[in-house]
Amino acid sequence: MKSQFLTSVLKPSNEPTGSIFIDDMDAAKKVEELLNKKRSIDRQINTIQSACNHKNKVIRMIHIGSMHSVRWVCEDCSKVLGWPTASESDKFLGKNV
Repeated sequence: MKSQFLTSVLKPSNEPTGSIFIDDMDAAKKVEELLNKKRSIDRQINTIQSACNHKNKVIRMIHIGSMHSVRWVCEDCSKVLGWPTASESDKFLGKNV
């Protein structure tokens, strides 16, 4: 009796799969390399923001985790500086005060 389900067997192949990684070790190495670059960029941003005198600040809606929040942000270096007052937030959001 024939089965109603088709079965197949996957055989290992030496042909390229189209993946950008050859194996898990290459993937881990690439991820570590990218994380090191990210850390380096984060340190550079921190250095720039620490040296900035934040003369030009604006209120912006910024993304924090899965939420958005109204904050004062330096227009020159993009550092989050603090929270606006309730009336400043209302004015930014276009609410009638």
